[in-house]
Amino acid sequence: MEDLKAKIVVSLGHPVEEIVKAADEESCDAIGPGTHGKGFLRQTFLGSLAGSVLERTRKPVFVIPLPFEKTNIDWDKF
Repeated sequence: MEDLKAKIVVSLGHPVEEIVKAADEESCDAIGPGTHGKGFLRQTFLGSLAGSVLERTRKPVFVIPLPFEKTNIDWDKF
């Protein structure tokens, strides 16, 4: 069995297109977008970005619900 590998990729551009393109370029087995569910109806459950990624790829998409509260992440430490 192969080891599980994850990679963070930061890109500029349209988020959905960049996520799908990066997943293809990196030969990812799956995509795991987070969602706040801020949209209406379908987007309330999936999130607009996660739903759009799901519609544009043939790879498995594991949607990860994110907390509603703000987090104190210091991005300069990454």
